Amino acid sequence: MTDIERKPLSLLIQERASQLSPTDRQLADLILGFPGEIASYSAVELAKMAGTSNAAVSRFVHRLGFRTYEDMKRHARDMRSEGFPTYLLEKHQTDTAGQIARHVHVSQHNIVETFSALDPAELSAATEGIATARKVVFIGMRNGHFLAKYLRWQISEVCTDTVLLPSDGETLAESLVGLTKDDVIVVFAIRRLVPIIRAAIALLPSLPARTLLLVDQHYREAYQPTWMLRCMTQSPAPLDNHAALLVLCHILADEVFRYRADSGRQRLTSIEDMHHVLGEM
Repeated sequence: MTDIERKPLSLLIQERASQLSPTDRQLADLILGFPGEIASYSAVELAKMAGTSNAAVSRFVHRLGFRTYEDMKRHARDMRSEGFPTYLLEKHQTDTAGQIARHVHVSQHNIVETFSALDPAELSAATEGIATARKVVFIGMRNGHFLAKYLRWQISEVCTDTVLLPSDGETLAESLVGLTKDDVIVVFAIRRLVPIIRAAIALLPSLPARTLLLVDQHYREAYQPTWMLRCMTQSPAPLDNHAALLVLCHILADEVFRYRADSGRQRLTSIEDMHHVLGEM
């Protein structure tokens, strides 16, 4: 991937701000408002919207470092696919009621698509792996971190040794060293994958622990874990829709509860008794 391909248009424009002509700035202002939408427009349409000429668009494209306007459009599509929020903004939006209807429809669609494709045997095997593990390690960053925290908290009600990573002030290495074949690592590998999650995924094959990856439709890493559960996260907005993933976390936690019915009930009872003693509830 070249230096240009790695950078969003906003940064490319910012780096060349001193070189931009008044006409360039008109195009820059238009593009910066909704960079993801330029993939839908031709050079002629963009020039008309900005009140400039085709030649001005070509000069602007070259000034940013692209060979052609098609290259810049491809760049915008790639950024949109990677999940850059500004590239997912839409210029034309419906009213609030319309937006609510769109979100509900997409949430329902994601849930139906996710569980229509989900393999019950894979879910059952992952459940058994977690429920019988000596230790369960949950790893997530950004949106994946709060989901990992939620799933870990639910499962910790019936599983004694659970860990959430990254933990404040600790490195991943300090917590991953010493894991055994009796342990399970649960990784939330959802868009956008940050370097530390990619590095952790690359490390997993060298670890003795079994692994469960919770991924979205964008997951393309070569590593094949012990178990993989995939969720749809399509959204009508810049933020991915994690409704199906949250439902999956709930089901997974409930299945672990059911698997550990006896020992889990004892632990849950002890927790509730201590809640009463401490006056926490």
